[in-house]
Amino acid sequence: MDVLVTGGDTELGRAVAEGFSEAGHKVTLAGMRGPELEIAAKELDANAVVCDTSDPASLQQARSLFPHHLDTIVNVPAPRWQGGDPRAYTLADQASAWRSALDATVLSAVLTVATVGDHLRSGGSIISVMPENPRDGGADAAIKAALSNWTTGQATTFGTRGITVNVVASGAGTRPGYDGLTSTPPTVSAEIARLAVFLTTPSARHITGQTLHVSHGALAQFA
Repeated sequence: MDVLVTGGDTELGRAVAEGFSEAGHKVTLAGMRGPELEIAAKELDANAVVCDTSDPASLQQARSLFPHHLDTIVNVPAPRWQGGDPRAYTLADQASAWRSALDATVLSAVLTVATVGDHLRSGGSIISVMPENPRDGGADAAIKAALSNWTTGQATTFGTRGITVNVVASGAGTRPGYDGLTSTPPTVSAEIARLAVFLTTPSARHITGQTLHVSHGALAQFA
């Protein structure tokens, strides 16, 4: 199976790519930071495409470098904004935080799928990742809602080709104060990678248009 993982220059992107590589799949990593991307690609024996997936011009320039036939696209955010405490944001900081979240999580996924979605074989999968469990009312919560809504629409569009489209998101168990159901719960990145791989298997072909959470087994009502 041929898999494209964006955000391959991030720790989460690498973890997801490693999960697919260990499952025996051929992986291509895409990311903006060339040195980090090349290191990850070399360690995972993967191909690398350096580009900014939130920039239309960069994607168009790199389009011919992507595999011409894909089975899976995994959109992993690569945020640039490191703004600190939101309570201390200026108006400009607030605008930067919202734009960065939108670009990294939603726009990147939208543009990547628009660029190489036609490379997907029938019966393939599109998976977008939401790595944080956001509190209500913030930029990340609004972005998560937008990503989920876009995913539902894309599931209808790509469903005509038997392609499933889903979101894998962090759940309540990733919040401070919840220790999981065992003394050594798996890391969030490992859970995300494992669920992403599962969604590409024949056992998951009935799942599409959904936002699925990994949460160390936390109950939905945990707060």
